[in-house]
Amino acid sequence: HTSVCTKALGDAGFEVFEARDFMLDSPLGQGGEPWYMPLTPSWNPLKWPRFQFNPVMFRLMPIILRFFEFVKLVPEGTAKTQVMLQAGGVGCAQGGAMGCFTPAWLMVGRKPM
Repeated sequence: HTSVCTKALGDAGFEVFEARDFMLDSPLGQGGEPWYMPLTPSWNPLKWPRFQFNPVMFRLMPIILRFFEFVKLVPEGTAKTQVMLQAGGVGCAQGGAMGCFTPAWLMVGRKPM
């Protein structure tokens, strides 16, 4: 939890001036889409990268990339990398939707003199 990070900063001897979720203050968090929206599924093919997270493309993308690897259009390992990154994106989106993860926890501190 982010409170652990803030406590660790204080325990390390820093004066904590500010600690907050910067994404809640950003234009995305003020009435706009949440930061994790690009990592959620969409059936609209124009909504890339969201389109790759729908159930059909989730299974089809590795097959497409393996074909591209076979014909040497992309380097070997591209499909495995895409699967790993996609799994990470799903986890980040789920954590963001649950409110237990943020990519922008801001802590401002100063080491006392």
